[in-house]
Amino acid sequence: MKTKVSYLDPKRVFIETQQGDKFIIGFHSEMNYLWEQQDVPFSDFLASLFDKLYKGDESVIMGEINRQLIIHNFSSVFFFHRDHIQNRIIVGDRIRELRESKNMDLSTLALKAGIQPNTLNRIEVGKLSPDLDVLCHIAQGMEMKIDFVELKNDDNHECTSDIRP
Repeated sequence: MKTKVSYLDPKRVFIETQQGDKFIIGFHSEMNYLWEQQDVPFSDFLASLFDKLYKGDESVIMGEINRQLIIHNFSSVFFFHRDHIQNRIIVGDRIRELRESKNMDLSTLALKAGIQPNTLNRIEVGKLSPDLDVLCHIAQGMEMKIDFVELKNDDNHECTSDIRP
C-alpha cells in the first residue's frame, strides 16, 4: 500500500501511510492546495515523501519531510497529530500488552478495575476511548501508575522544563 493523501480543507490534509498510521497535517497557508488546483501534484509529492522517509518515527514529519517541502517551495507544516481512532487503538493495545504481561485475563482486570469486561474489551480493541477515571481504575487494577512519556526536542535532547502548579 502506498501513502494516501486527501484534503480536508485548503490548509489540512489527511495522510494514511503505507504502515497504516493516520495523521492530520496542517499547513501555514493554503498555498499547497492552490498549487494542486493548478495541476502541480502536491499531494503526490507529499505521499512520495512519506513513502520514502516515514518508517514509524513521527519526528520525520517536522524534520525531513518539512525540510523537503520548504526546499521544493511548498508551504511548511504548521501542526500534525495522529487520527483520534488510531490513538484509541494504541492505548488499547498497550493496556492489553500490560495485562497479558501480568498473566491476567480480561475478566480479572475488569473486576479489579471495577468496570464491565465488555467495556475493557472495547477499550483494548480500540472501539472505546477510556476517560481519565477509567484509565486510573485500569492502572490501579494492574498495580501500575499512569505515566507520561517525556517529550524530546528536535535535537533529540530531553526537555527539561517542569510543569508546576
